[in-house]
Amino acid sequence: MSLALIAVIAAAPVSDALQVQLCIATIATYFLMGWLRPTGGPFRVFVALLIIFTSTRYMIWRVTETMPTDSALSIAGGIFLLGAESYGYVLLLLSTFLSVDVYKRAPKPAPVSAARSPTVDILVPSYNEPDELLEVTLTAALNVSYPAGRVKVHLLDDGGTLAKRNQADPAKAAEALARHERLQAMCERLGAHYITREKNEHAKAGNINSALQKVDGELILILDADHVPSTDILVRTVGHFVDDPKVFLVQTPHFFLNPDPLERNLGTFREMPSENEMFYSVIQRGLDGLNASFFCGSAAVLRRAHIMEIGGLQGDTITEDAETALELHARGYRSVYVDRPMVAGLSPETFSGFIVQRMRWTQGMIQIFLLKNPLLKKGLSLSQRIGYLNSCFYWFFPLARLTFILAPLLYLLLGVQVYVGDLSDFLMYGLPHIVGALMLSSILYGHTRWAFASELYEVVQSIHCSGAILQVLRNPRAPSFAVTPKGENLSESFISPLARPFYVLIALVGLGEIAGLIRLFTDPVGAGVISVLLIWNTFHLLLLVSSLGVLYERSQQRAFPRFDLHRDVLLTHQGEPVAAHMSDVSITGMGCSVGKSAPRKFAAGDTLTVDARELGASNAAVLTLKVLSASDAPDGQKLGLSFVIETREQWAAVVTLMYGHSENWKQFRDARANSEHMGAKIARLLRSSLTQAGNHIRAVTREARS
Repeated sequence: MSLALIAVIAAAPVSDALQVQLCIATIATYFLMGWLRPTGGPFRVFVALLIIFTSTRYMIWRVTETMPTDSALSIAGGIFLLGAESYGYVLLLLSTFLSVDVYKRAPKPAPVSAARSPTVDILVPSYNEPDELLEVTLTAALNVSYPAGRVKVHLLDDGGTLAKRNQADPAKAAEALARHERLQAMCERLGAHYITREKNEHAKAGNINSALQKVDGELILILDADHVPSTDILVRTVGHFVDDPKVFLVQTPHFFLNPDPLERNLGTFREMPSENEMFYSVIQRGLDGLNASFFCGSAAVLRRAHIMEIGGLQGDTITEDAETALELHARGYRSVYVDRPMVAGLSPETFSGFIVQRMRWTQGMIQIFLLKNPLLKKGLSLSQRIGYLNSCFYWFFPLARLTFILAPLLYLLLGVQVYVGDLSDFLMYGLPHIVGALMLSSILYGHTRWAFASELYEVVQSIHCSGAILQVLRNPRAPSFAVTPKGENLSESFISPLARPFYVLIALVGLGEIAGLIRLFTDPVGAGVISVLLIWNTFHLLLLVSSLGVLYERSQQRAFPRFDLHRDVLLTHQGEPVAAHMSDVSITGMGCSVGKSAPRKFAAGDTLTVDARELGASNAAVLTLKVLSASDAPDGQKLGLSFVIETREQWAAVVTLMYGHSENWKQFRDARANSEHMGAKIARLLRSSLTQAGNHIRAVTREARS
C-alpha cells in the first residue's frame, strides 16, 4: 500500500525548477540523516521511504523520458541498461523490506538435565580434505559441551567409498583405500564414528542422506570438514528445539579464520568486514523475523524427523541447503537464526577456488528460482516469498554488473545511443537516486559492507559467474556440485589463471574512456550524454584496474591460520617461572613476548612448559613449547613457540585453546564492524588495490620478457 502511494506521488509531473528544489532538499535530508545516523524506529523508516520515493521517481523518469528510439540496436541497448537498473531498483525494495528493522532473537539455553536434552548426532561430511584438518574438526566436535552420552560425532567419508576403492584406475583406488583405512583409524583413536557408503551419488546431500539412515539422534548438527565448532554451539542452539516442536532448523553464522583472496591480496582482513558479514549479520536476522532464515549447509542444527519427512536433504539443485529449507518452510515448519559465530572455517585460498564456490552458489540459487520459484510455491507466507525471492534474485547481479560496464561502450565506441538526456537531467533525477541508494546501503549495512569493497567483490565475480548463470538459464538442471578446493598451494606469488578476461574488459573500457574524451570535445551537442556515460565508464575502469590487485595472488607460508589472542601467561623453564604475554595462537603454536626479567635469554631449540588452562584452554593438560624463533625487542624478547603434542589430552587442549571460545570470534567480528573513519579506510582500500594492481602489471611484464 505504501509502495503504491509512493509510486503515485513520484509520478506527479513538476517543473524543472521545482525538481531542482526537490533534488537539493532530498540530498540535504540524506546528509542530515547520515549525520544523525538513525539506528532504528521511525527515523530509519522515514529515510528508507524517502529513498524509495527518490528512486521510484528516477525509474519513472528513466522509462518515460530517456529510452532511445534511433535504431534497433540502440533500443536493444537501452532496454538492457534499463533492465539492469530495474534489477537494482527491485533489490533496493527487497533489501529495505528485509533489513530496515532487523529482528533480534532472545537466547534460549539448552536444558541442563540430560533427561530433557535431545540426542544429537554431529555429522562432518568430507570428500578430499587433508587428514590434519579433519582431525582438528573432529576433536573440537568431541569437545562440544553437552550432557554425557547424548551426543555422537560421525565422519562421513565420501573420499573412501566402495566405488572409490574399486575404481578402474589402480593408483586412485589405492589412494582411496589408504584414505579409508587412515580415517577409520583416526576416528577410532579420537572416539568418533566412521561412516562411508557404496557410491558417490548426489554429492554432499547424498552423503548426508546416506548417514541419516544410520544414525538415530533427534537432532543433527552439520559441520563442513573445515568448520571447527566452539564448545558452546549446542548450548546456544538446542533450547530452541525444546521450546518449539515445529522448529526444523537453527542456523548460526559462518566465520572464517583466514582471509579470502580479496582480503589476503589487498591486506584488508583485520580491519574490513568480510564479504559474508552483510548476509549473516543483517539479512539473515531480517529473514529470521519473517520465519524465512534458511539452511546454509553447515554450522546448523536440524530436527532429524522433519528432514526425514521430506526424504532427507533435497537434491534437485546444487544448493541443497536452501532448497531443503524452502521445502520445510512450505510445510509450515519454522526456522531460527542465532547471530553468534560458533564455527571457525576456512575461506578458499585462491581466487580460482573462490570463483568455484561462488559459481556453485550462483547456479544453485538461480536453479531454485527457476525450478522451485518461491513466488509460486504453495504453503509459503507472503513475507517468506519475499525473503526467498530476495535470496534468489540477488544472484543475478553478475549479469547486471556486466551490463552496467558494457552498455556505455555502445555509445562511447560505436555511437549507439542507449540513454537519452543531458547532464542537467541526470543531476536532477539521477543524483538523488544514487546518493539515496548509497545512503540506504550505509544505513542498512554500514557496519558490515563497505561501499567500494562491495562494488569490487561484485566486479571480480561477475565475468565468470555470468557464464555460469547463462548455463543455468539454458538448462536449469545442467549444473553439477563442485567441491570448493582446500589446501591449495600459495608458496609463491602468482597471477590467477582466471585473469585473462579482465585484461580484455579493461582494454575495452580503456578504449571507451579515450573515445569518450575525444567525443566530449568534438561533439558539443552530445556532451551531456557523453559526460554521464564517461562518469560511469571512469568508475568501472577504476574498479576493473583495482580487480587486478585481487588477481595477483600473494604467497602464504603458513599451513594453518594464526589468530590474534592477547593474554598474560605464566610459562615455566626448568622449574623457574617465566612471565610472558601471548600475542597470537594457531593449532601448531603461539607467539609471545617475555620481559627482561626472564631467567635467561632464550634461543631456538629451548623448551618451556605451561598449563593449558593458563593459555585459556578449558582442558587440564601440561603443554610443552619448543622455541622456533627468538628475536630481541626493546622490552625483552619475542618468541615463536610450537606445541609439542604427545598425548590425546594435550591435543584436545590445544584445539580447545584455538577454537573452543566463540567469544573470540564474536570480538574479532565486532571489531571489524567499526564504521568510524570510513572515508580513510576506503581510501586505504583503494590505495592497496591500485598498489597490488601495479604488482600484477609488473609481474605480467616480467613474464612477457622471459
